[in-house]
Amino acid sequence: MSVGDWQPGWIGAAARPLYAALHAAPGAEVGVLMLPPLLHEQPRSRRVLVEVASRLAEAGLPCLRFDYYGTGDSGGAGDEHDFASIHADLDVALAALQAQAAVARVVVLAWRASILPACTWADAHPEVAALAGWEPVVDGAAWVAGLEAADRDERRERYAAGEAQQVDAYLMGFPTSPRWRTDFSAARLQAPKRAPLWVLTRAEGGADAQRHFALPADAPRFDDGVGIENAMFLSRKLFGVVDDFAHAARAA
Repeated sequence: MSVGDWQPGWIGAAARPLYAALHAAPGAEVGVLMLPPLLHEQPRSRRVLVEVASRLAEAGLPCLRFDYYGTGDSGGAGDEHDFASIHADLDVALAALQAQAAVARVVVLAWRASILPACTWADAHPEVAALAGWEPVVDGAAWVAGLEAADRDERRERYAAGEAQQVDAYLMGFPTSPRWRTDFSAARLQAPKRAPLWVLTRAEGGADAQRHFALPADAPRFDDGVGIENAMFLSRKLFGVVDDFAHAARAA
């Protein structure tokens, strides 16, 4: 069943289903594989990812969105989500995009910390023409430490003193495994050996990228807390940035 101009469905094995949605653009040579942000950033950014994917498709770039196993609408539990699981999901999503959109080359657009596991993965896939990070996390250890500090602050505000001090596997309201924290804490943003690294950020610097797309000041922010009331939308000033990205991706 189609919904508007995109097609939701399932990819991967029946025992390990991943929710995915294809924004089609027939006749394209290049497609975009969109990697969602993680934890509380994922539900808050759902709308803006749909809007970006739709605009890319309108520009002639088929785009596949999906949820990692153990996250979002995909199967599995949060404590099954780590770098090994993410790499397996990327293999499935890449194959699905190539099969459904009939594209030979793919630009990977990773949101936030999703770029960290994608760096080494991209080197094993010559189909990846470029790896792009939207407000990419550069230092995994600093990111995880910041989340843990924010989690403590959230608990102090929302719960009684005893509950706030409890130690559990949840981080910003989402279950994580020790392996997940270890994997992300050990990771840093690095350019793939095979493909160029692009970044979409408010200011240059922080990443050794071959191309920089400047986000406007009113671009959605990822540091506004965990509440769904902070849902993100594609601002009008962002249209031009996404269009510039589409132009570069078509030529990748």
